Amino acid sequence: MINKLKNNSKIKIISLLSAMVLWMYVMAIVDPEETKLFENIPVTITNKNELNERDLVIYPEQDLTTNIYVTGKLSNLKKVTKDDINVYGQINNPLEGNNEIYLKVSTSQRVNYDFKNPVMIVTLEKIISEDKSIKVDITGSGKNNVDNIMLQDNIDKVSISGPRSLVNKVKRVVGTVKVSGESNNFSQSIKLEPVDANGKVVEGIELEKDSVNVNITLLTQKTVPITLKLSDNSESGVNYTMSQNTVTIKGKKDIVDSINNIETQPVKLSEILPGTSKDIYLQVPSGITIETKYITIKKNSEENAVAEYTYTAENIEIRNNTENIDKSKIKFPNSINVSIEYLQSIGSINKDDIKLYIDLNEVSLEDNTCKIKYESIYEIEKINIDPDIVTIEES
Repeated sequence: MINKLKNNSKIKIISLLSAMVLWMYVMAIVDPEETKLFENIPVTITNKNELNERDLVIYPEQDLTTNIYVTGKLSNLKKVTKDDINVYGQINNPLEGNNEIYLKVSTSQRVNYDFKNPVMIVTLEKIISEDKSIKVDITGSGKNNVDNIMLQDNIDKVSISGPRSLVNKVKRVVGTVKVSGESNNFSQSIKLEPVDANGKVVEGIELEKDSVNVNITLLTQKTVPITLKLSDNSESGVNYTMSQNTVTIKGKKDIVDSINNIETQPVKLSEILPGTSKDIYLQVPSGITIETKYITIKKNSEENAVAEYTYTAENIEIRNNTENIDKSKIKFPNSINVSIEYLQSIGSINKDDIKLYIDLNEVSLEDNTCKIKYESIYEIEKINIDPDIVTIEES
């Protein structure tokens, strides 16, 4: 019985030693050391507060990441993730320009680490501030109706801040006012944006104010009559037609209020043929704008006026009576009807404006008759004298 127990103990010891040897073999052969590359591991800068105190910032902005080799037993390596790796570094004596960060690692896993590149270079820039002028752009269908834009609180500049190179790109700060169909002065809040020389928005800039209020004053409009300015006042009675009799003027209120009419350039109506047209430019006062630059003048074809008068022998003048013919020998009609046509622009032609006469030098030898004629200081378009013949009796 005792020998049997001794044999069992030896077997157990041998089994235990065999298991240990097997375990050591497995650990040495089956669980070997491995190395794995972890890429794009975030890097933390530990002295960011110091950068802020010195008004320094990493610019151009970049993702601070690095690649790291992790070495360890396969069983341990399998447990390692990116979240287990904490990479950090400090910028010693940070200055504007290129700076070095020496990388370090902390982890809870039983592995070793080795950086692909243990030093990282970053560029720091100074955060600066500058005052930039504000420019207001106008858009919309009513932009031509704007007289003046005033920034409220008399603000004409705004402070901007950011990395030095970005601030140096900014030429001005712009805001846009949209004007549509407004008829009265109004106020509007506009968004401000920093832009470069080409008008492109510079991203990454902070503004002291990102919006301002503006007061928009619109131009005053008024419709006034058009006055035709004649170069010769004698033409005032000529019949003509203008393409339009009024025009809308636009400008500052005090100027618009002082204007009661718009004159044309001087024009000679006599140079325009009846029934034809001519373009005449308008005389626009300084500070005033109008949509119509000129109008068209048309000289109308004039209609004739008609008049009729009755004459007797006493109204007829005898001329060139060289042979002293007795007036009783001249047989005048009892009454002579005279009808005339003349241009309306003349005004009116009275009976006294037309003189009837006979010229005895023009007596026809065939039948001893003489024609009744007329003369007038006015231009007669058409005249009819009835009867228009007198007879001279022979002595």
